Amino acid sequence: MECLKNRYERSSNLLWIAIIAIVFGSRIAVAADNSPSPMPKAGVPWSAKMQGLYKTLAELLTDVSSDRRFNDPANKKRIEREAGQLASLSHDLNKKDMVSLDADPTVPMVAGLLARETKRAVIELKRDNRAYARSIIRSVPGYCITCHTRNSSGPQFSELPFEPTTQALSPVERGEFFAASRQFDRAQQEFLKVIQDPKAAASYNFDWERAIHQSLAIAVRVKQDPQQAKEIVQAVLSMKNAPVSVKEDAKAWKTSIQEWLDEPGHQALTEEGLHAEALRLMARARETQKYPVDRTADILYLRASAITHDLLQKAPNGRYASDALLLAGIAYEVLSPLRTEDLHDLYYEACVRKSPHTPIADACYRRYEQSTIFNYTGSSGTDVPQDVQEKLMELKELAMPQVQINHGIQ
Repeated sequence: MECLKNRYERSSNLLWIAIIAIVFGSRIAVAADNSPSPMPKAGVPWSAKMQGLYKTLAELLTDVSSDRRFNDPANKKRIEREAGQLASLSHDLNKKDMVSLDADPTVPMVAGLLARETKRAVIELKRDNRAYARSIIRSVPGYCITCHTRNSSGPQFSELPFEPTTQALSPVERGEFFAASRQFDRAQQEFLKVIQDPKAAASYNFDWERAIHQSLAIAVRVKQDPQQAKEIVQAVLSMKNAPVSVKEDAKAWKTSIQEWLDEPGHQALTEEGLHAEALRLMARARETQKYPVDRTADILYLRASAITHDLLQKAPNGRYASDALLLAGIAYEVLSPLRTEDLHDLYYEACVRKSPHTPIADACYRRYEQSTIFNYTGSSGTDVPQDVQEKLMELKELAMPQVQINHGIQ
C-alpha cells in the first residue's frame, strides 16, 4: 500500500506540473461561446421542488435517526413511502425541464447523484436491506450541502418551518440538515457544539472532523468570512487532547486565513479576473500541500473552488470554463465533499466532453484515469470493471489530440 501511495504521489506531482503548463501557458484555441448564459425556458420551478424535498427529508431523517422508530414494524410502510417521495422529488430535480437560474454544471451533476442514491435507497428498502438503505438516506444531506455550500450565491434562511423533530439526531446530523436546507447560521451553531466538545475532540471521533470541515466550508465559501473561519480554527487549536494531525492541519489553516485577512480588499468580478484568482489560489494551495491527501491547504482549496463556481456561473460556456472544471476537480479530489467522493471525476469528465481533442481535455482525462485506477486498486491488485474500462476508452478517445487520431496513434 505504501508503494501504491508513493506511486500515486509521484504521478500526481508530474501531472500537476503538466496542468500548470497548460493552464498558465499558451493553449490551443478552443471554440467557445462567450455570450451570456441563455435564460431558462419555462418549466417546473426548482425552488418549489426543493421546498418539498426539505420537508420530506426532515420527516425521513426523523424516522431513520432513531433505532426505535426505524425498527418499529408500525413505521415500515411510512418510511418506505417517505423514501419513495424523496426519490421522486430527487428524480424531478434531475429532469431537463427543471428551471434553475444557476448555470453552474455542478447543479445537474449533484442532482444526478442525489437521484441515483435516493432511488437506490428505495430499492434496498424493498429488498429488506434496511440497514444499507438507512445509511444511504442518512447520507442524503451531504449531496444538498455540496451544492449549497459551493459559494455565496443563493438564499440563506435564518429559519424554516420544517426540521427533524427527533432528539436522536446528533448535533452533526442536525447541522448537516440545516446546512442542506440553507439555514447556515443554525448549522454553524450545531457544528460549533461538536468542535468545542472536549470529549468529541479527544475520542478520535469522525463526527468531530466532519463538523470542522463542514463548518469551514460555510465560513469560507458561503459566508466568505475569514474572521469566522479564524474563530473556528482557533476553537480546534484550543482542544488540548485533540488528534495531533488535525491540530497540525489547523496551524496551516490559521496561516492561510491570516494571509487572506492581509490581502488587499478587492474582489475579482470579470471572467478574466476570476480565472486569474482561481489559478493564484490553486498554485498557492499546491505549494502548501505536502502530498495528495494532505489537508493543510484546505482553506486555499475552499477559496479556489468557490472562485471556480463563480466563474462557471458567470460564463459556463466561456473561454475558461474547461479550466474551471479541471480546477474544481482538483480541489474536490482533496476536499472530498461528504459522501460524494466521485464528484471530482464528474468535473474531469465534463471537462473532457466540453473541450475534446485539446491539451486541457488531455489533462482532465489523465486525472480521471489516475483517479479511476486508484479507486479500483487494492491489496490484491487492480481490477477495473468492464463497463468502467469502456468509459475510460471513450473519454481517452475524446481527449486525444486530433492529429493522433488522424494518424491512428493510441
